[in-house]
Amino acid sequence: MNVQFSSDAIHDRAPASAAAQVRERRLFLLPQSDEACGVESFTRLLVEALQHDYPEQDYAVLAVADRWRDLPAVCRKVRNADQIVFSVPLVAWKRVLLLPLAILLFALLTRRSVSVFMHEWTALHWLRRLTVAPFVWFSRTIIVLSPFVAAGLAKTPWLFGAGAKCRLAPNAPTLRRPLDQNVTERVRRLRDATKRCDVVIGHFGAIYQGKAPTALLDVCDHLRRHGRHAVVVFVGSFLNSIDGYERQFWAKVAALGIEDRVVVTGYVADQAELYALFDEIGAFLFLFPEGLTARRSSVIHTLQSDRPVVVTAPRSRAEFAHHAGFRRLIDAGVLSFVAADADLEAIADRLLAAARHGKRPASAIDWDAWWHATTAATDAALAARK
Repeated sequence: MNVQFSSDAIHDRAPASAAAQVRERRLFLLPQSDEACGVESFTRLLVEALQHDYPEQDYAVLAVADRWRDLPAVCRKVRNADQIVFSVPLVAWKRVLLLPLAILLFALLTRRSVSVFMHEWTALHWLRRLTVAPFVWFSRTIIVLSPFVAAGLAKTPWLFGAGAKCRLAPNAPTLRRPLDQNVTERVRRLRDATKRCDVVIGHFGAIYQGKAPTALLDVCDHLRRHGRHAVVVFVGSFLNSIDGYERQFWAKVAALGIEDRVVVTGYVADQAELYALFDEIGAFLFLFPEGLTARRSSVIHTLQSDRPVVVTAPRSRAEFAHHAGFRRLIDAGVLSFVAADADLEAIADRLLAAARHGKRPASAIDWDAWWHATTAATDAALAARK
């Protein structure tokens, strides 16, 4: 299965006349955005994969513009569906909080079945959790990529038993390592900035507090104080969050005096450029406070490079019981783990050892197998009746 974006995945697929209408049984709603977030990219690929694997279920995705005048047309599509699926959290809907809530209310009033594909919970700011809560309260099914997310929902008492509605689906990559690379001016600037380094520490994905990226600044500073010239490269951009994290991040960079050792590339849309940037990394480092969990797409995507990846060890192997592909990568020793309570010296030693080991064969993430597993779990979750 070679998943491609198609225009009919985001537009009405039937003529406007009532006689010619095709009933869309399961409709995923997404906001329109110029710069797709990871959740949006995942959802679009998921629907295309579901359309391929389960054509009889008539899956569709509807892109909703942030214009209230389009609400009647959206409501007509919602009324014509059997199930409505919201994917959250979505960056683009932060600007129009009331619009998705209005769509949810209409779906409930017309007795559509509502489900939620929940990508994150505990790492969200409390205000964002409040805006997401109505979708959790009124959903019949909550699909999650990780037992960690399900546990967070279950432990939140004001969600009123959300944990019982959770169903697991394995995570799948939204990026594929391209055959060729695109060496852009940004790639050349990174090469110049890192050519005299002892080690280039890589981090990939959106930069926000829940991923503890400032911990990498401490590692860089530790190496500097021990005579190592390290540079940290954050391949990605900051989320436009309400907690002011970007300001805190740069304040710490300045306080440590490592302004010349920190690079933030910004959002990279071109996958050929992205993996050219990855080639400039000595070793990737992720220091997740909760340890590695199955929802971490950033780790999956770096594992498709040929660079070593060092990450905080998972708290439990049960975290990956539902994800055969991830388990095989762990069993193959592709990842280098550091203990959750490891000090800076232990982290630095593991990082340097991984970087010295150098390139490894790019891990065999079977795109088709991973997506087939994801669609099978998703389709089964949406078909389940309470």
